[in-house]
Amino acid sequence: MQTDTSSVTGRHGTTIVYDVHRPAGDPVGVVVISHGIGEHGGRYRHVARALADLDYLVVVPDHAGHGRSGGKRMRVDDFSDFIADLDTVIEAVGSVAVPRFLIGHSMGGAIALRYALDHADRLDGLVLSGAALVPGKGLPPVLVKLAPFLGRVVPWMPSTTLPSEAVSRDADVVADYQTDPLVWHGRIGAGLGGQVIGAMADFPKELPSLTMPTLVLHGGADVLADPDGSVMVGDLAGAEDVTVTIYPGLFHEIFNEPERDAVIGEVTDWLVAHTADRGSEPGRLGVESGAVETGE
Repeated sequence: MQTDTSSVTGRHGTTIVYDVHRPAGDPVGVVVISHGIGEHGGRYRHVARALADLDYLVVVPDHAGHGRSGGKRMRVDDFSDFIADLDTVIEAVGSVAVPRFLIGHSMGGAIALRYALDHADRLDGLVLSGAALVPGKGLPPVLVKLAPFLGRVVPWMPSTTLPSEAVSRDADVVADYQTDPLVWHGRIGAGLGGQVIGAMADFPKELPSLTMPTLVLHGGADVLADPDGSVMVGDLAGAEDVTVTIYPGLFHEIFNEPERDAVIGEVTDWLVAHTADRGSEPGRLGVESGAVETGE
């Protein structure tokens, strides 16, 4: 797997850095990965490798305010900024003659779902992992109602922190998460939290318009993103081809749990099957890229 790093100018002039993981042969499909809140795309390298081994080209951006991308840390003017930046990255991939899929985890799952609802013509399938699609059960209803307002009025106000122990049952994963300098370890501001909760409010009424093939995966013991959101997709999505798997006992980052091989295997099996269903035309991808970081 060869990895190139590039950047684009996102909304508000923010620099969005993204990696392109290239397979050894001609790509059979393109997979874009949208990471979760407070983390960065580099934490999905093992997922990208599994996909590249199956000849997928994998594109992984760091969201604005995250990782290597520009912008104030953990701040966003509007949730739609994430969708616009993601679209700019996807546009930078160039003209493709193979199927294109989007994977979104946690907050990145909410971004991915919003993107799929807004740009259905640009995707052939959607995969959601531990997606944050409904407010957590522990949040008081009054706070959920006020969150978008508070986010606009006092976006700088510290809100909550993410307990690293809830990320995975794998102690090594938790240790790496805690020491990763590109992971945000402070409090999440009211602005970002309010934008995410505000975006959640639209999903129930808009899910019937989601008609593309969709795979939804969630850890049953996830306390950071409520599994009810994934069940909601299965119940309300308009697509005939929707698969929902809740893994009993797994924590939030199902791609980093001890059972990661089985989870990633379900994703790759689904992608391969839907790539075959979609079909592809011969041709190479014109992917813009920068300097090569690594070659494996």
